[in-house]
Amino acid sequence: MFKKFKKHLGYYITLILILSFGLILILLTSPDVKMQAMIIFITVFFYILWGLLHHLINHELTPRIVIEYVLIGALGLSVLFFTLMGGIL
Repeated sequence: MFKKFKKHLGYYITLILILSFGLILILLTSPDVKMQAMIIFITVFFYILWGLLHHLINHELTPRIVIEYVLIGALGLSVLFFTLMGGIL
């Protein structure tokens, strides 16, 4: 398990950086909900792109994995949008 973790450590660090950078940008644009929404879209896009590239490089990319990343991204979008837009609608 640790051998596989070490092998993919660079990918995990990159993913953590992508998600952390998105969170920091959201926190810095606190009052502007439209800007937060755009940052969320961009962060989810890069999350999906990161996942697909990771699996493509490791020769593990299948339609099932593509669907998984898109659905997890959509779930994250919906949770964050319901949280952000809850007071507006």
